[in-house]
Amino acid sequence: MKYDLLLFDADDTLLDFKRSEDVSFQIILAKNGIVGDVKAFHESYKVINDLLWSQHAEGLVSKDFLKVERFRKFLEVNNLEADPNQLCDDYLDTLPSQVFLIEGAVELLKTLHGKIPLVIVTNGIGVVQHKRLLNSGLKPYIELMVISEECGFSKPDRRIFDYTFEILNRSHLSSRTLMIGDKLETDILGAKNIEIDSCWFNPDKTSNVTTISPTYEIQNILELLRIL
Repeated sequence: MKYDLLLFDADDTLLDFKRSEDVSFQIILAKNGIVGDVKAFHESYKVINDLLWSQHAEGLVSKDFLKVERFRKFLEVNNLEADPNQLCDDYLDTLPSQVFLIEGAVELLKTLHGKIPLVIVTNGIGVVQHKRLLNSGLKPYIELMVISEECGFSKPDRRIFDYTFEILNRSHLSSRTLMIGDKLETDILGAKNIEIDSCWFNPDKTSNVTTISPTYEIQNILELLRIL
């Protein structure tokens, strides 16, 4: 193999977060008595959520603030009455049980398990990500999962990668490492920041309008096997 370590993003690379989020959001709206155009509500929430996560990555807002603020702002923008703290609690309770996999993820990890160390490096909330990995059935194939909330740094900050290599007791400078992820601004830029190769998982064939260039690009996660 060209590489002796694989770093995977979790959401929308191995786990279908978009589907999990969609189902969880519908459940918590119903539970809290919010009725209306659920699709429009969800799109509104995603815009707010993405902005807050971007601000968090830049160190502008804390994780605890983000958790509740996204729902407070969602209610405000849509002129809805509900308790944002309750929505937050319900969402964090619901999301781990609504787990869906990216097509081919299980086959990929089964094929690679025992041949090369498989590690997840993910931005997210610790308790949620641990439960989601356990419920996904992928945990037996993963050597280590590093979560931004637990280590204090988020991708693309190189320090989350430094933290990962420290736990693995290896140097990225002497390691043939490949980062695989769906987001250019976090996964691929993070790999570039630490000078390791990267593979952009781009199933929707989205045009790259950034200056961030991955080493490889794939549309199906199983295509990774041809690269290795």
